[in-house]
Amino acid sequence: MTERASSAEPWLGRAACLVGGEWRIPDGPALPVIDPYTEQPIGETAEAGPVLTAEAVSRAAAAYPAWERTSPADRADLLDRLADSLEARAGELAALITREMGMPAALATASQGELPPRVLRAFATSARAFAWTEKIDGAQLHRIPLGVVAAITPWNMPAHQIIAKVGAALAAGNTVVLKPSEATPFDANLIAAAALEAGFPPGVLNVVHGTGPATGQALVTDPRVGHVSFTGSVPAGQTVAALAAGHTASTTLELGGKSAAVLLPDADLAHAVGAAVKSGLVNSGQACNATTRIVVPRSALADVGDLVLDALDTVVAGDPRDPATTFGPLASARQRDRVRHLLDTAGDDRAVTPRLALLPARGYFLEPRVYFGLDARHPLVRQEVFGPVLVVQSYADETDATDVANDSDFGLSAEVWSADPDRAEAFARTLRVGQVKINGVRTRERPGVPFGGFKASGYGRELGAEGIAALTAVQAVLR
Repeated sequence: MTERASSAEPWLGRAACLVGGEWRIPDGPALPVIDPYTEQPIGETAEAGPVLTAEAVSRAAAAYPAWERTSPADRADLLDRLADSLEARAGELAALITREMGMPAALATASQGELPPRVLRAFATSARAFAWTEKIDGAQLHRIPLGVVAAITPWNMPAHQIIAKVGAALAAGNTVVLKPSEATPFDANLIAAAALEAGFPPGVLNVVHGTGPATGQALVTDPRVGHVSFTGSVPAGQTVAALAAGHTASTTLELGGKSAAVLLPDADLAHAVGAAVKSGLVNSGQACNATTRIVVPRSALADVGDLVLDALDTVVAGDPRDPATTFGPLASARQRDRVRHLLDTAGDDRAVTPRLALLPARGYFLEPRVYFGLDARHPLVRQEVFGPVLVVQSYADETDATDVANDSDFGLSAEVWSADPDRAEAFARTLRVGQVKINGVRTRERPGVPFGGFKASGYGRELGAEGIAALTAVQAVLR
């Protein structure tokens, strides 16, 4: 029997699955959902398993013909209604995610409460303007949906990732079976309940809970699934792609990053270093586009050390429910231990840590640290740590800066800092990444801009018109 939280921490019960518009309680063994600050369970979920997952796919397949025939304008109207419903619940959704995975309240409000409605409205706008048909060389091209889309989402930015996948799929005319992370099931159910409230027909959006090896595999290998959209680790993504290929389903993979923040020689060093450290430590480093590599002019390296310490000293670690907290726990004991293991095996302890910040006595916290002078082959330079661990690298000139920034197995995101935005944009074009942000603009400020990567970061794009297009196929009718 799972020990329940104290009366001060409301028990959320067992997360139900949504199948064909009906809530179904999976009856498998309990999978506890742990608050990473209190270290106490707040609820539980259970494995949907092959039978319930197959039923969810059946209901999605049955709902597909009518949903495909629904006009793009009507689909967009429903997305707008869902945006309204989520906007009304933004505070509840953000607070729920803070409990589920420890995201500080201010960040949860901005990225998980306020952003999802904006993303949905961007999808609705794109759907109304989208080129669903086009004439070319004596043919009529039609963009048609792919069918049933399996959306498998992670725990680190849970509500945003759900909306990025589900919103695009629904806008394109697909039906969806969503499998959220077993660590963050309750926000997915809140979103699904809001979709029912908004008027989405039964079966258009379904939710199954469970782990990747059981429920996730059952979903991905179902031959009625036409496309799988997955966000997670590189090994898991490779497994998903291989399983989907078994029945020739297409895939979108977003598999993480090792993003560089490149400070050009004319950048405001003090401002840029502080901003890059803050970006690298967002969500305690548990963000695929976190700037975990800070690339600076070699001539400025001596000054960067003090600036990094100054930035680290602004970290406010504590109860993630406190609006003043900027640095929360890692999402689970497993994630904390994984990062610890990587730090232990990496060796070469050349890190600086905060001079002032003290970690709370409870919660799955790790002290933030920034490493200097590591070899380019060092594991902390090459691997996505997914924790509060940054590295500082240096370059001789801008050509060298490009080489340093591109020397990565990943290619998701980057930042460029310069006093001259045109210079920064010209430099950005030399980087082999899917998205480059100039002088501190944030991804969440541009909800209609495509997001995705190259190399080990995966393939395909999410958000905006590109995200909708990725979930359609072209049919050419020749006359």
